[in-house]
Amino acid sequence: MAETKNRELPRHLDPAKADFDLFSSPFYLIAHADFKFHEDLDKAIAKYGLDRATYRLLTVLMRRSPISIKDLSTLALLKRSTASRALERMRREGWVEHSLNKTDNRITDVYLTHSGRELSERVMQLGSRQLKRAVEGLEEKDMMRLVILLQTLVRNLSKLPIE
Repeated sequence: MAETKNRELPRHLDPAKADFDLFSSPFYLIAHADFKFHEDLDKAIAKYGLDRATYRLLTVLMRRSPISIKDLSTLALLKRSTASRALERMRREGWVEHSLNKTDNRITDVYLTHSGRELSERVMQLGSRQLKRAVEGLEEKDMMRLVILLQTLVRNLSKLPIE
């Protein structure tokens, strides 16, 4: 990727400029796409008694289980307190179990139960259908380029803060 440290932003994309166009701003468009993606998905998962936090936790647990509560909340993009409340509800529903980590008993690991895995598989189908709707008309190379660009943004924003 080309070096951009000293390059000027296009004026219409720079929030500090008078001719800034909010509706062309990459982060406005990312937020708008995320909002639209979840608007319908939230309604669909609610039929299973799920909210967005639970959906995010299930999504991560489908890929990494067992996992510590700290790592799970980080990967699910949730505050630890939000993740802990959702996990307690999920435990009561029988979707997850907790156990002490085998190598460090200060860490609590979370894993999906059989019923949690079955539920996850059903709701991941909803996520799949929503994603297919979202990327309709995009070629695979465009989707892969989008992923690379978004990964670059995340890496850049994970560096030291602006101040």
